[in-house]
Amino acid sequence: MKAGMKQRYVLMQLAALLTAGWGWESLRAESPAGPGAPDTLRCEYLKDPLGVDTPAPRFAWVLEHSQRAEKQTAYQVLVATRAELLDQDRADQWDSGKVMNDDSTQVAYAGKALESGKDYFWKVRYWDKEGRLSEYSKPARFGTALLTPSEWKASWINGGVAKGNEFRKEFTLQGSVAHARLYIAALGYYELRVNGHRIGHKVLDPAWTTYPKRVLYSTYDVGPFLKEGVNAIAVMLAGGWATQEVDGSQVYYKEPALLVQMQATLEGGKSVEIVSDASWKTIAGPVVESSVYGGEVYDARKETPGWDQARFGETGWVPAQVVEGSLGARSSEMMPPIEVVDEILPVKMTSPAPGVYVFDMGQNMSGWARLRVEGPTGTRVTMRYSELLYDNGMINRENIRAAKSRDIYVLRGEGGEETYEARFTYHGFRYVEVTGFPGTPSLDTIRGRVVHSAVDTVGSFSASTQILNDIQRVIRWSQLTNLMGLPTDCDQRDERQGWMGDAQITAEEAMMNFDMAALYTNFIRNIADAQRGDGAVPDTVPLKYGSYDADLGWQTAYPLLVKYMWEQYGDRRIVEQNEAGLKKYVEYLRRNAKEDVFAAKLGHEGDWVELEHTPHDYMSDFWYLYDVQVMAGLEKTLGHDADAQMYAKLAQNIAEAFNRTYFHPDTAQYANGTQAANAMALFLNLPPADRRDEVADNLGNNVLYAHDTHVTTGFIGVRFLMPALTATGRADLAYDLAVQTTYPSWGYMISRGATTLWELWQEKSGPSMNSQDHIMFGSVGAWFYQALAGVNQAADSAGYRQLRIQPQAAHGLRWASGTVKTIRGKVESTWARTEDGITLKVSIPVGSEGHVTVPRFEELNGVTVEENGRVVWENGGYVPGDPGISGAAREDNGIGFDVGSGEYNFRLRGQ
Repeated sequence: MKAGMKQRYVLMQLAALLTAGWGWESLRAESPAGPGAPDTLRCEYLKDPLGVDTPAPRFAWVLEHSQRAEKQTAYQVLVATRAELLDQDRADQWDSGKVMNDDSTQVAYAGKALESGKDYFWKVRYWDKEGRLSEYSKPARFGTALLTPSEWKASWINGGVAKGNEFRKEFTLQGSVAHARLYIAALGYYELRVNGHRIGHKVLDPAWTTYPKRVLYSTYDVGPFLKEGVNAIAVMLAGGWATQEVDGSQVYYKEPALLVQMQATLEGGKSVEIVSDASWKTIAGPVVESSVYGGEVYDARKETPGWDQARFGETGWVPAQVVEGSLGARSSEMMPPIEVVDEILPVKMTSPAPGVYVFDMGQNMSGWARLRVEGPTGTRVTMRYSELLYDNGMINRENIRAAKSRDIYVLRGEGGEETYEARFTYHGFRYVEVTGFPGTPSLDTIRGRVVHSAVDTVGSFSASTQILNDIQRVIRWSQLTNLMGLPTDCDQRDERQGWMGDAQITAEEAMMNFDMAALYTNFIRNIADAQRGDGAVPDTVPLKYGSYDADLGWQTAYPLLVKYMWEQYGDRRIVEQNEAGLKKYVEYLRRNAKEDVFAAKLGHEGDWVELEHTPHDYMSDFWYLYDVQVMAGLEKTLGHDADAQMYAKLAQNIAEAFNRTYFHPDTAQYANGTQAANAMALFLNLPPADRRDEVADNLGNNVLYAHDTHVTTGFIGVRFLMPALTATGRADLAYDLAVQTTYPSWGYMISRGATTLWELWQEKSGPSMNSQDHIMFGSVGAWFYQALAGVNQAADSAGYRQLRIQPQAAHGLRWASGTVKTIRGKVESTWARTEDGITLKVSIPVGSEGHVTVPRFEELNGVTVEENGRVVWENGGYVPGDPGISGAAREDNGIGFDVGSGEYNFRLRGQ
């Protein structure tokens, strides 16, 4: 079409629109510009939480905008007690007004005092940097739990001499229910039912804590399940961690206990309160045995149909016994619950011996099996779980040690199919052995029920080299199957503890793959609860398996997790809440040092499961230095300049002493020159400036030549090895380690059929320490995002406010992609090689800024860079004019661009 004809065509189309009555406003609406309504509203990191128990909950939202380089300059939050008020843009609880602030991730409530057991509704809008106002977000809500301890009226009860594990309470409501909340805690695990309905989706609830100091409770909206007249609350109870003996330690309690409080408001305003006390009735139900390690025995013949409904006869039921229970704090369980999150079909069934049937789930997992069976009354079907098989096809349970890890179902036998799955235990397994089955089972007999903390996925990583995708897959499975209300080491043997070393070493990986904010908030509080008076923290939290004389690589979880919460989520409050405890911890370290060198012999792990030994005193001194550096940074975050300077000076003194003690000038090696020793020193930038390259060369030569591109570290050292190689210009070598498939390597595990990460680099299956599902080697997952995809934050950035996108286009890798849904919004970096250069797609959230390095290969000359078709770099210089890009400069490994928020598509070409 010629130019003149094209112009006449556009005018004709425009005239037609105007004639049709669309008008200019409609045209503008077709291409909206400016701020969009905020979305992804969260309260205390959760979507529409029901159990908020803080008087000043924090709000967060993700900003939307159609233009680049935008940010929030002000916001307005409305909080109301009724949804219809928000519909009218009215707030009777809090109208923040126009607040001149760019914070969209940690905005604390500042309205009228919240009341316990109430629903609140909120929404938000914002002004962009030009002062344009967005629409309000869609409404969100939150509900409060019990905000003060004095509001608790319930008593702890248990089954008494009857050893009852089912409890019920009937009550009469004189009117229709307008609103009802039920709060429930257990020293152990519970399942809640109201008028025959199972309430909620939580399992293995509440999460494990140091019960004498703190118990978590859950909040449920039970109004829809109540009715005028007679009602019934019913609860099944089991011991869980409260009664589980761990490594010979004393149990918390000999019997489980229950705490229930319901508060209902009837139409007309009358209040009704039901609490657990001696008026509740109890009986020994069909769960005749249960424990975390031992599994569950369920005798369906002991079921009493109707026990969870009103007007039940209660024959044989006796009064519950009031007990002291826990005298500790009661805190709302404000984190993703443990749930059945998926169901897996077995891929194969074999019969390696008469009457023995083995189901292969095809995936190592956490949870239990669901059984479908039909047979005579009293038939006893046993399901035993394992991660491994013997060569003859029988299950190999040697590595689960003393854990019985089995569930037994005794059939009711009244005709028809019966279905059973465990309630109060969990297992780590790939294989399920079924014995005692009446007849011959089929693949439909068993389903794998995947159980873990229901954290949302926020990250995705993929690459052109398939082994990297395989490793990413097993990291994700290992991380999830070891989230059971807290980060655990393993899910199968007689352990399953909150090992602090495992937790801290994989925290960054976990936070980039999953929404960990609320779970880690609770875990950090658990650590604070476990802290000893002198400042020490144990190696497992809650402490049941381990000691306070813990290796510093485990104790460091306290400061490091707080640090990561600040870095990943911008959580200043958690820094404030733990400042005193962290100071006490650092003083504990300082008391155990002499002349700025850590001198105490604590723990024995060092670089745990290492292949070449790094001296333990070196490892301890490294952590002493790192912890003090972290403390200096946290004090700086709080604006406590004097303390920050004091800790920074102490860290400088420790670093100087560290080099005097462990650096060998004649060889440019640290300690005994292992991969771990040199990598850890490089990570903290400890080598003298004029010797850094020599230390880096020593590290690279050790990996490449001395060990033929294989690791020799344990799980501590490998966390520093990959970043140290990358930071010293050896990303290609780090990549070669990552894709290695011979022993020892992550790829070796994959080549041997692993579907989760092993505890050891070695392949073992005997009765010693050789879990097939341990997350501790998973720290490489963070390196995938940070190095291969290039998703990083700038120094001193928090909550992804300042981004550093710098992908390492390693040799052998054709493309890589990493996306993280951060607290501020989506961050993406996707790059691919082309015949004449590279493409890089980047996404920066509204309110963030970024520095993007487009990789440049050495062999390319005459480089030009386009962004979305517009030239932004040519003839060795920046070409301005592209919206969102404010500057560019040549860097050692590419062309760097300063960008605002938005999506960018760079293409670098050369000759």
